[in-house]
Amino acid sequence: MLRSPDLRPGGWIGVELRHFLALDAVATEASFNRAAERLGYTQSAVSQQIAALERVVGERLVDRPGGSQPVRLTRAGEIVIAHARAIGARLASAQADLQSLAAGGLNPLRVGFPGHGVGALMPAVLRELDEPFPELVVRVVETADEDEFVGMLRCGEVDLGFSYLPLSAEDCEHVVLLEDDYVLVVGSEWAEAKPSAQLTAEDLAGYPLIGLKRPKKSCQITDYFQSHNLRPPWVVASNDIEMIYASVTAGLGVAILPRLATLSLGTAVSTLELDCGLPPRRIGLAWSKARQRSEPATAFVRAARAEAARLSRATHLKVAS
Repeated sequence: MLRSPDLRPGGWIGVELRHFLALDAVATEASFNRAAERLGYTQSAVSQQIAALERVVGERLVDRPGGSQPVRLTRAGEIVIAHARAIGARLASAQADLQSLAAGGLNPLRVGFPGHGVGALMPAVLRELDEPFPELVVRVVETADEDEFVGMLRCGEVDLGFSYLPLSAEDCEHVVLLEDDYVLVVGSEWAEAKPSAQLTAEDLAGYPLIGLKRPKKSCQITDYFQSHNLRPPWVVASNDIEMIYASVTAGLGVAILPRLATLSLGTAVSTLELDCGLPPRRIGLAWSKARQRSEPATAFVRAARAEAARLSRATHLKVAS
C-alpha cells in the first residue's frame, strides 16, 4: 500500500528553506566560511543550519575534514541536495506563475532562443499573435545550450522555448516543429569537382569548412564526421551568420549550414543540396510540465507549428546551376 509522506512532528516538518540554502552554499563553495560570505551569514550560523538539517533528516550530510581541506557532501547529502534544488526550482516556477497571474498572463511572454537560424520562424509567429493579443510583449531570451535552457524552464525564467531534439529532460514537454536539413553554402568562385549531390563525407572533409559553433554536447555534424573517422579542417566557427556569410564570400571556405540559417543570406553565395547521409537537425518547442501554459504560450505553440509546416512545404532552396 502506498503511504503519504510523514508530515507529523518527527518527520521532515522541521526542514526550512534556509536549511536547504545553507546546504547548497556549502556544496557549491566546499567551505563553511565561503558559504557564509555567499549567504551574508556568520560561519557559526551556517554550521547551525547544517546541524539542524542533519538532526531533522537523521543523517550526516557534510564531511568536515578540518584544516584547509575542502568540505564535501556525503552520499546522503548528495541525495538531499538534489531534492532541495528541485524544490527550489519549483518554488521559482511558482513565483513566475504568480507574477504571470498578476500581469494577466500577458507581460511578458519569455521565449528561449538558441539562435542558429531558428529566428526564421519568429516573424510569422509574432504576426499571428498580434491580433488576439495586441498588448502582448514577447521577450526573447538567448540560451547557450540545453542545460541552461532546461534550467531556465525549471525556474520559470522562460515560459517556453525553441530546442534541438531530442531533449533529455523528463520534466519537460515538447512538440516537434520541423526537421531542418543541412546544405552547402559556397561563394561565386566555387568550382565543383563533382555535383554536390554526389559529395561524400570524405569530399566534404577535404574542404576548408565554415559553420556554426557546435554546442557542448554532440551535434549531427560532429557525429557525422566522427562516424566516418574524419576530422575536417574548420577554418571559421561562429554564431554570427554575417561572419559566416562574409567568410564564404571572401573565399575562405565553404559552409555547412542548416537550411533555416540560409534564408537571409545575400546573393553573393549559392546554396547547394547535399545527399551524403548527413542527418537533419530536429527543432521543437519545449516547456516545463510543472507550469500551467498560459493562453499566449499556447497560441505561440500553435502559431509556431503552423509556420513550421508552411516553411517545410515552401522553403526548398534550389540547387545552384
